[in-house]
Amino acid sequence: MEEKEYEVMYSVEDDHWWYSGLRKLVLAFVDSFISRREKQVILDAGCGTGGMLAECDAYDAFGLDISEEAIRFCRMRNLVKLSKGSLLEMPLKDNSFNIVISLDVLYHLSVSDDAEALSELHRVSAQRGMLVLNVPAYDFLKGPHDRASHARHRYTLRELRDKVERAGFEIERITYRNSLLFPLIVSMRIVKKFISPDRGRIESDVGRLPAFLNSSLRNVLTLENRLILGGVNFPFGLSIFCVARKK
Repeated sequence: MEEKEYEVMYSVEDDHWWYSGLRKLVLAFVDSFISRREKQVILDAGCGTGGMLAECDAYDAFGLDISEEAIRFCRMRNLVKLSKGSLLEMPLKDNSFNIVISLDVLYHLSVSDDAEALSELHRVSAQRGMLVLNVPAYDFLKGPHDRASHARHRYTLRELRDKVERAGFEIERITYRNSLLFPLIVSMRIVKKFISPDRGRIESDVGRLPAFLNSSLRNVLTLENRLILGGVNFPFGLSIFCVARKK
């Protein structure tokens, strides 16, 4: 990811509709798992600037990221259980974590082999441990923001399911998400491409929004989260959300 993106992420992710909606969905699944277990150790693999990791501070939570800049911002949140490393070779012990979270990381250029990364996530997961993934969907949606975030690949649901299962996990839930806004955002991207041709530019979609707009978009994701938690699987979306368990 472009270094300036970390500063932008840090400045907005606590309140930004995209990040807050994802965090609430992840925590709902984490809490449902934790209620059945006594001791939990959580890993946020690719923790970025620490927004998700900070939400897990009630548990024994650790963060890992390949970027020193990301680690620096995590420390600004007073997070201390941090390691620098790649998903391809994590400096962590086997079977160490009851819950492994990895949000919008598997698709990065720094993860040159997603099968190897999933194998590593499997290695550090405890027996019957939970894996929570979120990845961007559909390669045809690649654009300037993907270059800013150093995207390697965007997935289809079937592709992600196959890769997760081949790594030794059992799928518990997998669905597209950011689905209610999908038609609007795809239409906006198509119009933007027509008005302003791509030409290889780098441009982030992340930024501070007017409060009313941010609140409205967050409400849409709140509704969508309720539907997903109620058992609804969406047939398309901007992202794919997956909950799996180590066999």
